[in-house]
Amino acid sequence: MQLPTAVDVLIIGAGPVGLITAVGLQQQGVETLVVEKRERDEQATYGRACTLYPRSLELLEQVDLATDLIQEGFAGRSSVNYANGKRINERGWNMMFQHFKASFHDYALNVRQKYSEDIFRNALMSHGKQVGHGWKLSGFSIDTSLGDGYNVSAVLEHATLGESHIRCKYIVGADGSASTVRNLADIPQDVDSTVFQWIRIDGKMTTDMPGAELGFAAVETTTHGNVLWVKLNKDAYRVGYALSPALLAKYPNGLTKEVAVAEAIEGMKPFKLSVERVDWWTDYKIRQSVATQLQKNEFILLAGDAAHTHSSGFAQGMNTGIHDATNLIWKLSGSIKGWYQPSVLASYHEERHAAATRLINIDRNAAAAISGEVPPEYAGRDKSPHELLKLIFVENIGFNIGLGVSYAKSVLNQAPAETTLPSGWRAPDALLHEPGTRFPLRFYDALLRDHARGRWNIVVFAGNPAMTSGNYRIAADSLSKLVDRRPAMFHALTIIKGDTGGAWAALGGPAWGKFYLDLEGKTHSEYGVEQSLGAIVVIRPDHILAYAASLDSAGDIATYFNSFIM
Repeated sequence: MQLPTAVDVLIIGAGPVGLITAVGLQQQGVETLVVEKRERDEQATYGRACTLYPRSLELLEQVDLATDLIQEGFAGRSSVNYANGKRINERGWNMMFQHFKASFHDYALNVRQKYSEDIFRNALMSHGKQVGHGWKLSGFSIDTSLGDGYNVSAVLEHATLGESHIRCKYIVGADGSASTVRNLADIPQDVDSTVFQWIRIDGKMTTDMPGAELGFAAVETTTHGNVLWVKLNKDAYRVGYALSPALLAKYPNGLTKEVAVAEAIEGMKPFKLSVERVDWWTDYKIRQSVATQLQKNEFILLAGDAAHTHSSGFAQGMNTGIHDATNLIWKLSGSIKGWYQPSVLASYHEERHAAATRLINIDRNAAAAISGEVPPEYAGRDKSPHELLKLIFVENIGFNIGLGVSYAKSVLNQAPAETTLPSGWRAPDALLHEPGTRFPLRFYDALLRDHARGRWNIVVFAGNPAMTSGNYRIAADSLSKLVDRRPAMFHALTIIKGDTGGAWAALGGPAWGKFYLDLEGKTHSEYGVEQSLGAIVVIRPDHILAYAASLDSAGDIATYFNSFIM
C-alpha cells in the first residue's frame, strides 16, 4: 500500500476506536490515514469486546455504523442469574434492562469484535480508504514554523517496504494498552496492577441452563467467581470466569486451552456445558490505568485503550472507546476546519479523562467482586461478593450503560436559562411526526438529517404557535444571523406542539430550518419546555445538551457560541 506524504489526521491503530474515528472524520471531509503495526490476520487474534450498550448504539448512529452492526449482532433483552442451580432474580445483569428503556435501543447488542471491525473497515473503504497494515510509528516531531497547519512529521516503518515520512495536522493514538503513541509522547499513566486473572472463551457451546438463549446469564460460584454467559452473534457463545487463588495454585505453569475449557465446564455446574468448537480464548490479568493526558502538545491525542485500561467486567472497553471516538471526532473536525478556539479540542481531555477516571474507580470494585473477593471499599458490610457486585452495578448503572455519562460545566456545557434539563448530559430521544403524513420520526433521526453529522443542532421548540408566534419570528431572525456566519456548522429545526397543515399556517411565515410536529406535546415535556413559552435548545454534535434559552432571549444563543467559535 502506497502511503500519502501528507494527511489531515494520522491514526495509529486499526481497532474499533481507530476505525470509528477515521470513518467519522472522513464523513466530515477530513482526510485520514489509519495504520496498524500488525498484519490483518495477526490483528484478528487480539481483543474480543462483544457487548454494546444503548448509548453506544446511539453514538454509532451519529457515524452511520449502527445499522450494519444491528444486522450482524444478537439483541439481548433479558438475563438470568443462578446460585446453587436456583434462580436469584434480584441479582445478576437483569436490572440493567429497565434502565435501557430511556433509549429506543432498549437492549444490549452482542457482536464479536472481529465482525464489528469488519463493518467499520468496510465503512472506511466506502470512503476510498484502506488500513495500512504492517506499518509501525517509530517517531514524530512537531514544528509549527511553516504555518501550513501540517505541524507534525511522523516516521513510519515497515518490515519489507522500508521507511515512510508523513506530515499531518494531528496524530490520534488508538493503538491499545501498549500504545506507541503514548510512549513516544512521554505521557505517563496512573497504573493499578491487580492480582485478578480471568478466562474468556468464545465458541460453539451447548448447555442445559434455562435461559441460555436470552442474551446474558451469571452463575454465582465459590470456586470460579461470578461466571459469565453471553449469547453472541452467529452460532457462538461466551463463557468467562475468574482464576481464584486455588485455581492459580492448581496450574502453576499456566492454563492450556483444554484446561481452560475443562474449568469452564466445572464453573457452570450444576448445569452441563459442552464445548463443540473454540473460536478464541484468553487468559489475562486485570490492569487498570489512565493516561495523565489525552492531549499532548496540542496535536497528539489518545483514545480507547491507549488512554485507559480496565477489566471487561462491566463490558466497558469498546463502549468507552466509542464514547472517546464520538467525543473527539466533531471537536477535531471542527478545529481542522477553523471553526473553534483551542478550548474546544482541549475539552476532549477534560471530559473523557474525567469519565475514564470514574470508570477505573468503579472497575476496581467490580473486578474484585467478580473475582469472588470483597472490595476493600465495601469491607464490613456483611455481604457476599455476589451481593456486592449487584450493589456496585446498581450504584453506577446510568454510567455503566452509557445513558448517564455526563460532562461538567464548561465553555461547551453552560447552565441552561430554559428547560428543566442540565447541560452536559445526553439530550433525550423522543418521537416527532412528519408534517403531512404524520409519520413518526425519532428526534435523533431528525437531528442527523440534511448531512448534519458534525454540526450543532439549534432546535426551536415553538410550543403552541397561537401563544408563541410573535417571539418565534423574532428568534428566527436573530438565529439566522448567527447561522449565516458559519452555515456549515449549524443545523436548524423547528418543532411545534400539535398538528397543522403547514408551517405558514401555524407560524405565520416559514419555519426556521426543518419543521416537525410534536402531536401530543411529549417531546416538549421531555425537554421541560412550557408550550405557552417555547424555548431554544442547543445540542452538541454528539447529542449532548449544551445550552438553552427562552424564545425572547435568542441573543443569548449567539453569546454562547461566541465564547468558543472563531
